Formats: sequence, structure tokens, C-alpha cells
Amino acid sequence: MDLEDPPDHDPTAQNRRQFLQRTGVASAAAALGFSGRSTALTEDGEFETDPFTLGVASGDPLPNSVILWTRLAPDPLAAGGGMPDRTVEVDWTVATDEAMTETVTSGTATAAPDHAHTLHVNAGDLDPATEYYYQFESGGETSPVGRTKTAPTPDVAVDEFHFAFASCQWWEQGYFTAYRYMARDELDLIIHLGDYIYEYPIGANGGTRDQSVPPRYREEMVSLDEYRLRYGLYKSDPNLKAAHASAPWLITRDDHEVDNNWAGDVPENPDEQSTEAFLRRRAAAFKAYYEHMPFRMEQKPDGANQKLYRNYSFGDLVEFNVLDTREFRSDQACDDGFTVVGCQERFAEDRTILGENQRSWLLDNLESSETTWDVLANQLPIARMDYKVDLFGDGEEEGFRMDQWDGYVADQRAVYDAFEAHVENPVVVTGDIHRHWASDLVSFAEDSEEAIGAEFVGTSISSGGDGGDMDAFGRQVIADNENVEYYSGRRGYTRCTLTPDDWTTEYRVLEYVSDPGSPIRTDATFTLKAGEPGLQPQSPTVVAASMAVDNGATADLGLTARWLPEGLSGGTVTVSLSDPEVAAFTGATVDDAFGIAETNVSDDGSSVTVRFADLDTNVGPVAGGTDVPLATLTVRGDATGTTDVGVSVDDLDDDAGNAPDADADPGVLVVGPPAVGGPDAPTDPDNDGRYEDVNGNGRLDYDDIQTLFDNFESDSVAMNESAYDFNANGRLDFDDVVDLFDDVN
Repeated sequence: MDLEDPPDHDPTAQNRRQFLQRTGVASAAAALGFSGRSTALTEDGEFETDPFTLGVASGDPLPNSVILWTRLAPDPLAAGGGMPDRTVEVDWTVATDEAMTETVTSGTATAAPDHAHTLHVNAGDLDPATEYYYQFESGGETSPVGRTKTAPTPDVAVDEFHFAFASCQWWEQGYFTAYRYMARDELDLIIHLGDYIYEYPIGANGGTRDQSVPPRYREEMVSLDEYRLRYGLYKSDPNLKAAHASAPWLITRDDHEVDNNWAGDVPENPDEQSTEAFLRRRAAAFKAYYEHMPFRMEQKPDGANQKLYRNYSFGDLVEFNVLDTREFRSDQACDDGFTVVGCQERFAEDRTILGENQRSWLLDNLESSETTWDVLANQLPIARMDYKVDLFGDGEEEGFRMDQWDGYVADQRAVYDAFEAHVENPVVVTGDIHRHWASDLVSFAEDSEEAIGAEFVGTSISSGGDGGDMDAFGRQVIADNENVEYYSGRRGYTRCTLTPDDWTTEYRVLEYVSDPGSPIRTDATFTLKAGEPGLQPQSPTVVAASMAVDNGATADLGLTARWLPEGLSGGTVTVSLSDPEVAAFTGATVDDAFGIAETNVSDDGSSVTVRFADLDTNVGPVAGGTDVPLATLTVRGDATGTTDVGVSVDDLDDDAGNAPDADADPGVLVVGPPAVGGPDAPTDPDNDGRYEDVNGNGRLDYDDIQTLFDNFESDSVAMNESAYDFNANGRLDFDDVVDLFDDVN
């Protein structure tokens, strides 16, 4: 290129880099700042490249203010973020519209090198319960626009409140796909319950992500620079950035922001770190943590001390008590075992997971609260839970995990007693254990089975890899703990909707995190009723699968049942198609567990009825989200399109002789592939079985790429995996968009 006389810029032209940046699927190297680009400010104070690579965030919302956060880091994987060793002024603006034209407040803040050029702007003089948008500008560059929301005042009646919570995002163990869906929920609040980063060395190839990282990341974090670099890596993730920009956050830490299973001033391995060395490490970790989160000034650490526990209320509906169960706790009892039998040390009255000041603060809050729902935002499971299972022992005796509240019974009981004495609707939301759980909190009173509250434990964002629905650990824990109602080992997040009368929790799960682009589904939904502590009982449910079938082909559609606490003796179920011109049933087979069965397909194939009886009691009591196969229905695709798969439960009897009311969970059948985002069905120009002409206009062009990207999570695409698996890896991911781009070019 002639630098003296450059060519005119054509705004309609696209190259690979421009397209990928515009659609948000830039290569991993560019997205994570591995490009080795120049990072200096010019002499005029202008940035040569985007300094807002870590996005924006907001947090700790009050009725009249919210904290706005960003960091100037043109190269987030370089020491210092690629910034010069001097202060830089940053302008900030708050508006009532996303176009940032209706400004309500603005100002200028200073990003300093001794705070990693991060900003914590306390945007005040805002109206309560109001949605706002915000943006930063510095050196000729502007940040993405963020969305936030102030809290209602305590005296206001709130009709509905939506929030989600998450935890445990281990970068090298998977993609942060859950955050992309969370960002689209347009929530009132997002809560992060800890393990925002992991301190362990990252392999040279970046683990599951297969993305090489610089040598500095291949050592366990100890110093301030190393913690800052790790936040730079994690916060470069586009899905995490999207979630931060979508709603205000409430954040607390668990252990991995510092050191695995640390307790007070005791590190994981005290033989390898002196107390003095660990406190220096903790001070570095706390400083980097504060720098990278949208905290108020009250959470700014003083050396190795940081006050994270705090409470936030949203009108008269809900109050969140955000806990810190690491900094003030006693060391774990009985060698910090996972399944310890007969540990008397855990009952000691002087053992604490909260510390004296936090415990008094919490108990006072619970006693004085006047909101409908009182929530603990908490790191570790508080429900009593026997882990002594065959996976870890002989399964004959109770065994408890010492790192969670079961290892600190005095504090555990004090909180339970406060719930029982003072709180009408106590709920605990929890992270840590990389699984979804739903549990009743049962009174400590002798021989009591009374539920005094509920705990919703959310699974990890990526820690633990793909996971699975149910495994031996989950089955055994549910069987040995009557208070535990649900388990899933998949990755995902948890979404909650609150009203003055009801609380609804949806457990969202991903199919995988080992590749980007996983579809998501709600695996289980639980309800609480105000004034009735504990989980509402689940009704037996018959579930029709959702699936795709090629036009003119046949496929098997599964029919299953879940939530069968008294087993299943038999039943009659009818499954129907809402549009019989799109597809038809051609047959059905009842599962072999049932000794006697009958099937009947209607003459036009629009419905099928199955009857079955379990003569040998093969289907025992089932709880916790385990699916029991009932029948396999053969369906034929007759025309491109989509049809609902309805379920009608005519009879469903359990082994106790009851006929409980049963719910139905319908499915969707896609025949095609059908049209994607428009009226025309896609075509396969080269007859390779993949439909490159996504928009169906008869040619291959850039619009096909955009159509695929815009509709990536739609049923038309997600349920026709083989049609759009352009990289031939057996699943849909954003690399398929990249491969289609290559085909277009």
C-alpha cells in the first residue's frame, strides 16, 4: 500500500478480518489479544488500538447510584496491559437510551498505572428502578455500550425481579458459552459466587481451548502481575464481556481467586508457603480482584484484608446478603476431607466459616429484614449433605465434606436457627461444586423433617468440562439425602424469577463446553411459594424429545418420564403433531422395562397412543431429574417445516396405587432443513449434504454467512446440525461460520 496516497476506503467492502470482527467470531488469537500489536499512546494522547479490550461492567446497584467499571488494556495479555506508566483521563457518560443521546450524567475519571489503569466510577444522582446505558471514551476510542439498572427504593412494592447466578469458570477447561445466553436474558441482576479465575498453571496449548498462551501463564499465580494477567485473559472472553455489559453484577469470591481451599491465613499447602508469604500472596490477589470487579470503595482491600460481605435490597421484594466464607473462617477440620466419617472436630463451638463480625452482621440482618425473600449469596453448600458414597467410600456411614458448611456446624446451625425464628422465606444460592443441586434446608430440631428454607446450587460455567446429566455420584447422593431433590452434572447457569407470591428457579444446561456454540435448554424448574418454606413438590412429568428429521426420512423420537418419587406402575400417553402435513408417526415401541404394552398410531399419522404396565416393578422411585424411557416413536418427515410435538397424559399410576396429576413437557420437530430467518428454504448447491445457501436465494454470498450467524441458536439451525456442520466436527460451533466464510471467498 502507498502510505503517501492510500486508496479510498470502501465502507461496503469486507475482508475476512472485518467480517469476523463485525460478527463477533474473530479468531481466538485476535479475540484474546495474541496479535502482538503495538500498544503505545501517540504523542497526542491518542490510542493506536482499542484500549477497551476487556469491555465494561457495572455492579453493586443502589437506588440512586451504580458502579461503572472498565480497564484500559490495549494488550491485555502483556504486563501492564500494554499501557504506558502514566495516568490517563477517561470520560464516562450515562444515558437513558442505548444510542447514548439522552445523557443524564457524565464526568472524567483518571486511570492510574498503580491500579492497572482500572476505573470504578460511582455514577450517582440516578433515578431508582431505572434502566440506564453507559460508555467510556479515552484517547479517541470509545468503549462498547453497557446496560445497567438501579435498585428500587426499599419502600417500593416490586411486582417482579429477574436475576441469574453463576460460578466457577476455568478458562482452559471450556468455553464460557453460558454467558452469551445470560446476556440475552436482560436481567435485573447477575450474581457471581466465586472462582472467577483459577490460579493453576495453564498448559502451553491452553487446555480444551487449544489456544497457546504466553509462558507467564504457565506458572501458578503468586504475584500481583500474575493475577492481573490472569484477569486480562479471562475477561478477554467475548461471552463474559457480553454478560458484564448486559446487567449490573453482585460479586463475591471463593477460593481460586487466591489459592485452592485457603482458609483465613492458612494456604492450601502450609508446608510450601509460610503464613507471611501467603499473606503477601493474598494481598496481591485481593488487589487484582478489586481492580477487575465493579466494586464500591468499601470493598477496596487494605493489604491482605478485604470486606466483601454486604447486603443489597430491591424494593420490598428481595434482599441479598452477600457472604465471604473464606477470609474469616477457621482452618478446615479433619484434614479437609471430602467424605469424612465421624469427625467430631466439625461440631466445635469455636469453629467458624463466617467469623464473629460477619456472623453477627448476618444474623442481625436476618432478624430485621422486612422483604418477602431473604437470600444468602453464598459460596459453598449450606444444606446438610451426606457424601459417603460408593465413589468415595463404602457407603455404609455418613460422611461430610469439611470445606463446606457441614464442616462448620456451629455457624451452620446458627443460620438455620435464624431462618426458622425470624425469616419467612429464606433462600440460599450457592456455587462451588460444579453441579446443579436443589435442596430443602431441614430444621436442626431433633427428629424434624420440616423444611425451613431452600438452597439452589448452580453448576459451573466451564469447570469440570462437558459433564453429563446424571452419574453415580448424583444418584447416590440423592438416594442418601432426602432433602436433595435434583442433580445435574452439566455446565450452565441458574435463572430466577421472583414475585411477591412465587419464586421460580430454572436450571439452564449446555450440551458441551469443549467447543463454542453449544445449544442450551432448561433441564429443571423449581417453585417456591411465599409463606411455605422449602421446595414445592415436583409433579410426575412426561417429556417428548425435540429433534430434526430430513425431508422424506424417518427418525426415532424419545418419550420419557421424570420425577417419579413412588415409581411407575403404568399409564396411557398420547403424543400428537400440530401440523400433520409436515410429519407423521409411522410406528411406536414401548421400552422393554414394561412387561405389557400396546401402541396405536392414528390413520393419518398425526398422533400415537401408548399404553404400558410395569409387571415386574422394573421402574423404581426416581427423583433428581433422571429420565426414564417410556417409548420410542418413529416419525417421518413429509414437508419442510416445524411442528409442535404435544403430549397428553391420560393416565399415570405409581407403585403406591395413586394416580398423581402429571405434567406434560412438549417437544418440537423440525423437518428440513426449513427456512432460516426468511421465507425460502436453504439449498445444497454442491450436493455434499451441507446447506451452504443458508438464505435460500439460490447463490452463495455474504448474506448466507450473516443469516447463519444471526440465527445460530434458532431451532431451524440448532436442530439441523448436519446441514450446517461445515467443519465436519460432528457439532455446531462458530468455526462453522468461519468455514462458510472461507467457502464464500
